Amino acid sequence: MKPILLTLITLMTLGSCRTNPSEVIGEAQPLSIYKDHLYQYSIIDALLAGVFEGELTISELKTKGDFGIGTFNNLDGEMIVVDGKVLKMRYNGEIVEVGGDEKTPLAYVKFFQADTSFVLHGPNFTFEELKERLAPYLNSNEIYAIRLKGNFDRVDARSVAPIPKPYPELADYLASGGQTSFTFKETSGTCIGFIAPEFTAQVNIPGYHLHFIDDDRENGGHVFGFQADSLSVEIDRIQGFIVDMNSHPDFRTIDLQKNRKKELEVVEQKQ
Repeated sequence: MKPILLTLITLMTLGSCRTNPSEVIGEAQPLSIYKDHLYQYSIIDALLAGVFEGELTISELKTKGDFGIGTFNNLDGEMIVVDGKVLKMRYNGEIVEVGGDEKTPLAYVKFFQADTSFVLHGPNFTFEELKERLAPYLNSNEIYAIRLKGNFDRVDARSVAPIPKPYPELADYLASGGQTSFTFKETSGTCIGFIAPEFTAQVNIPGYHLHFIDDDRENGGHVFGFQADSLSVEIDRIQGFIVDMNSHPDFRTIDLQKNRKKELEVVEQKQ
């Protein structure tokens, strides 16, 4: 990704939330004024390229939002942030709450506050059908946080296994057996995540990116698809987004000029 893209995004984000020109020149503003913004650490193309370590601790991440998704250093499982708690969904299906000293190479969080809430009824609609039904509520140029809660007939999900160095690229690792797929049937739980527009490619994941966790917090993972009869839907329109560069040395040497769109499509689909 060309450096100027992040510069423009940063300037647009700062400009959209400051009304007093003197604030732009003064000291950096506290993150609390960006509570209607998505915070993300690192970018998706870095993870695709094999940057599986970061320097942001979970304690620091929790100050940026109480709702979100991501992963952990060495790809040690899928992350889901629920009600301010950071949970790890490990490759063997175990779910554990994460200590503050653990670190992440990629995470997206926000202080969730729904602008729109309603219930979608079936019968037996799929993830793809849900996208079609939600389309009238969404603008293709905006970013949203979304929470889906209810009874699922089926959820197809995955988690990833930790990997030692040297790191391969993400698509190669998943294709070689680095992920475990799960199918959860007749379960109650929550899907949370984000919907991003196409112009965020290379930085974010365009389209839907959801993680699932059941009500007992025993099962979950990155969502490939689902079927449900009735779901409560909460949508939080996001004002802007803030990107912190990954401060790990690997980020400085990775190739971010390559177009990784096809790789992302492979990673986001069930292998």
